[in-house]
Amino acid sequence: MRLYLGYPDSATAIEKFRLKDRFLSEVSVDYSSVPVEVKKKLLSMLDNVDRKDYLFIGEVFYDGIDLLEFALFSVNVRDYDELLLPGYLYGKPTHLIRNLLKGTFGKRLSVIYDFNLFNGQTVVVNVGYTKSSLSLGGKLLTVIPLGEFHFVDFFGNYLFNRFVGQTGISNAKLRKEGLRGELLDRCRSQAARILFKRSTTLSIPQFNYSREVPGEEVELALSPLTGSSNYGELVEEVSDFSSAVVNSLYRYEELFRERPKVKEVVVIGRLTEPFERSLRRIFPVKVRRVSEEELLKREVESPNFKVAVEKPHFKGEVLRAKPLNVKKVEGGLRELRHLFNRRDLKGLSIIERLTEKAEGKELEDFVYELITIIRRSSFRTKEEVAYLNHSIAALTKLELTESLFEKAVKEIEKQALNWQLPFETKVNILYFCHRNSKRLRGSALEAFPFLMLTYIRDKKVSEGEKNFVRTVCEKFYQS
Repeated sequence: MRLYLGYPDSATAIEKFRLKDRFLSEVSVDYSSVPVEVKKKLLSMLDNVDRKDYLFIGEVFYDGIDLLEFALFSVNVRDYDELLLPGYLYGKPTHLIRNLLKGTFGKRLSVIYDFNLFNGQTVVVNVGYTKSSLSLGGKLLTVIPLGEFHFVDFFGNYLFNRFVGQTGISNAKLRKEGLRGELLDRCRSQAARILFKRSTTLSIPQFNYSREVPGEEVELALSPLTGSSNYGELVEEVSDFSSAVVNSLYRYEELFRERPKVKEVVVIGRLTEPFERSLRRIFPVKVRRVSEEELLKREVESPNFKVAVEKPHFKGEVLRAKPLNVKKVEGGLRELRHLFNRRDLKGLSIIERLTEKAEGKELEDFVYELITIIRRSSFRTKEEVAYLNHSIAALTKLELTESLFEKAVKEIEKQALNWQLPFETKVNILYFCHRNSKRLRGSALEAFPFLMLTYIRDKKVSEGEKNFVRTVCEKFYQS
């Protein structure tokens, strides 16, 4: 018989159970009575089996592996002969779990992983609480430091930041009244309800605040974590789920001297929808969820323990645009179009000059040209990033008719969700939002300032840059 240990549910052929519940039952502690930080540690139990003095509860210090030991006392481990584990527990965690089962329960179980249950043309993603594993062809490729917790936490912070902006209440006042932490926890708990499809509404009754949170906003708000990298694109640094997946595919090619052949993608876990969206874009094949019950029934298809595992570290720095030497030249729209097609930086000075001088028909044609440049620019070269930055900055300064403004917003929205772009580009988009706050109501860019405030929370940016983002968020709904 097979025993599966996973998050949030573990399973046997006769029952599903949660490790945290079994542990708390064993030590006679009510889950609702423990602090939030203790709850987080209980939920991330599997991710931290190698931690010493991991939890202090009931006047006792527990190592990470102790929690699992207590949780398994009521499972009758001796009835099982095979242990199934998520890919993200490969390595030292597996060694500790195997020794626990042998030393404490007197049972030597053979160990297999989720990726051993699928054929050589299947991608397997197992979503844990703070880690997720990516496997391909029966080989574990990477353990990504993103899990259910990060999505709930990030989305909850975004909802809180937007609530503060819409109500006009200052963070300082909330701290003074002792409400900030309480409201932030409330937003996080409601973020979880929204992500798990139990609700579509954010409600804070004491401030008479309630609003629907549509699916499009959820997808936009999670974009800094899911990313938008695609197979075949340049990945300058691994900073989100998509870039981690694409980078691991490139490493697969280097190590095994073959292009990945993928016919199916399976996802295991509770909060899988954000991961599924990214995977559908990267792999144009069927993506399906697999339950714990199915894992228990599947035969081993890839008895392969050869791994190419890496654990990417998401850097706290933001990507910066490199300084460029721009020569000033005279010219008009025709010259600008010619220089941009060649990605010649001389065209940047023409954008600056036309921003100050263009009027009438030339101004309208110039705006169309800027919108075209934004649509055709990407983050692949420093020249394209420079043209993108100059074009957004120019549109911010110009007075746009309603039809041209709508076209500009449509293109800027697409770039706003590309988190591989340098921080300077994000700030330019923020300036555009700041100057056009009233006209942006109802568009996707309405959420961008609050998304930026959430994004920079754990990034290394200057205090001046942080203050600018805060100021835009505070004044966005006041103008």
